[in-house]
Amino acid sequence: MANTAFQSRSDASPVTPAQVSVPILGATVAVFAAVSFLLCMLLGFVAPEWGLHKPWLQFFLGLTGFDLRSLALGIVQSVVFGGYAGALLGTIFNVISRRFG
Repeated sequence: MANTAFQSRSDASPVTPAQVSVPILGATVAVFAAVSFLLCMLLGFVAPEWGLHKPWLQFFLGLTGFDLRSLALGIVQSVVFGGYAGALLGTIFNVISRRFG
């Protein structure tokens, strides 16, 4: 059996608060929003009677239906809004973690 000594030092460095990479979180949420938009638009093509695609048409600016212009505009808006949300959430998390963590 090895001779192991466990020592607890009071002058050890304090635990650093958790941090998240703001650009990575922003990009992750942006891609998630764009993929979700694409899947909902695909569902609108496959089963238009279900109506699950209607919230995208209501909340995104300029979407008129299932045409290429609306598809491109929806993807751009998904990336912009998702990136903004992810960056804001990451920044808020880092500030709160530094202050209270």
